[in-house]
Amino acid sequence: MTRNNNKKRNLNKKLLENNKSISQVKREYWNILNFPTINLDIIKKWDVQKLIYHLKVMFSVEGYCRKDLFNKESEYKFRLKQIDGKTFLKMTRNDFFKMGISGLLILHLEAEILRLHGYYKNENYYEPEELLLKFNSFELRNNNIPKENFFNKKDLFQQLITRKLLKVPSIYELKRFLLTPLPMRVFVPSFCLLNNQENSNIYSYVIPQEQCFREFGNIIPSSPISLPFINALTYPYNSNSPCQENNLICYNLIIDALIQGTLSCLQSQKSQWIYMARNFIQSKEDLLRPDWMCWINDHLIIHGVELPENIEWDVGIQNIIEKTHWKDIYYSNLPFKFVYISKGPILRWYVFDPLRYQIISISQDFDLDRILDRLRMIRTVINIYNVLDSIRRNWVQFKINKSTHPLYLTINRDGGTSIEFMGNFVKKSLSTQKMKETFNYDTIRKIYLETSHIKNLVHCIDLEGNLSYPILTKDGSCKIFLHPVGYYYYPKNELEVKSMIKTILQVLKEMHQVNWTHRDIYWGNILRQDNGDWLIIDLELGGPVNEILQFSLWNRWPEQAVIGKPYFACYDIYQVGRLMDELKGTDQCFNNNYSNSFIQFKNLLLESAKDNNFTAEMALRHEWLSEVITCSHD
Repeated sequence: MTRNNNKKRNLNKKLLENNKSISQVKREYWNILNFPTINLDIIKKWDVQKLIYHLKVMFSVEGYCRKDLFNKESEYKFRLKQIDGKTFLKMTRNDFFKMGISGLLILHLEAEILRLHGYYKNENYYEPEELLLKFNSFELRNNNIPKENFFNKKDLFQQLITRKLLKVPSIYELKRFLLTPLPMRVFVPSFCLLNNQENSNIYSYVIPQEQCFREFGNIIPSSPISLPFINALTYPYNSNSPCQENNLICYNLIIDALIQGTLSCLQSQKSQWIYMARNFIQSKEDLLRPDWMCWINDHLIIHGVELPENIEWDVGIQNIIEKTHWKDIYYSNLPFKFVYISKGPILRWYVFDPLRYQIISISQDFDLDRILDRLRMIRTVINIYNVLDSIRRNWVQFKINKSTHPLYLTINRDGGTSIEFMGNFVKKSLSTQKMKETFNYDTIRKIYLETSHIKNLVHCIDLEGNLSYPILTKDGSCKIFLHPVGYYYYPKNELEVKSMIKTILQVLKEMHQVNWTHRDIYWGNILRQDNGDWLIIDLELGGPVNEILQFSLWNRWPEQAVIGKPYFACYDIYQVGRLMDELKGTDQCFNNNYSNSFIQFKNLLLESAKDNNFTAEMALRHEWLSEVITCSHD
């Protein structure tokens, strides 16, 4: 009795130690540079304990699977049958059924045997054909299926086919990681495989749905993740039309099915954190966007360029560089972004390295006219999803600035105004409705033309970067291309406040000199440029000095600015005082440690609306703007 108890204690101790060692798996197994190939000679020498440890690493929540598939019951069955590494490599589905293994774990174990038999050659992964033929020659019988309900969650397949990455791979690890085989095969209806029976390699990725049963022998229903695989198998081949445009459209549809379709299926229905869009050319500025785009947390993370077959790769690479605009206001501290270039049926993945400002190839050439390459493409996209997910989960470590803007993503404001950051300029569109309510095209046109000489004020340009004026479209709306581009930044100390106020007053002085008022001075219209200069934006509410008001902004303007009365230049200066006053009670209040001159100047500006003769030039002569401040609050 004592001997049995000792054996039991020793066994429990070993199991406990084994479970603890799972935490070290990141270093032993999931080293991205070494994964997925393990030397077959080493595997054949594994004893039962080592094999079980490996399977727990791969298929348990403690390891790297999102669901606990290889549980204590599975471990017991492997110990009972004394399955070691050499035996495991020779096993078939029939062997697993005889052991009492069932459900999704079988698909994972099969895929793991396939993976372990694979090998790298010139950094390319090759699936083993002989083993695949063994698996698919076996016919499944209903009476061999234990009655187990394992398909009990809608997003189960999406979770099982993805992998958890503890950290974001480096640029130099991406090429090998994208070759990682999928952790399981995907169900597809048998009719999808009718035309591909001779191509045994495809069975590394898919399995006939009719061979997979659930509780009471019912066929397992298809998961959404099956859709891109079905599309890959059934989408027609290109007709080799002599028309390059027709071919390009055809391949665009395949790309959408394989890339966008896969990423869409992998997202949880409860948490939509990936947004994708295709660029449609309707105007000249649309040519400045990538052909296909994907954002996470409003950051452009995948950028696609699609070219006719007769165009050189270098043209696509140059296109990527021109449309990347890697700046802090768009990408902050992200480590890289994925890029693909397609030329007719051939697609290749790259990564953009911001440190070297280079495009680096990270994949083979995928031929979209070949079924196997389409499946390999889906595998690559799933692995890219794993990387995107790791970026999302490690978002804090990249210290993303709150002031970043989404590149090429339209932002709708107030129902009638939209803006889109296009890299070196911002596209702003005013709807017909807004034009009727508060904006007058002739006024907007004049104010941009007559203030184009003023430094640190936003200007209207054309697509070549030359000074220009807003465009009135056929539907009556207004398009404005704005330059330069800035980002939101609140001053951190009194010295920075002084720099900002001085810039605003100088801009207002020059605007008033050419008979224009801004009328919309508030924090949302004060930006900072990459060179550190301040920028005043948004002239759409502007108008001539002393113009009789047709509308009023009670929340921003002084009480003297009412409908039917003139808008004086000093009302702009009053709004500058409001900016300074609004610093109190915020994170930018510097613990209320303002100089006396600051407070006096602020009060002067807040009283300026009562004196129609008070000018920006007079404000600029105040002693607070000229005195030297030693500030320790950085």
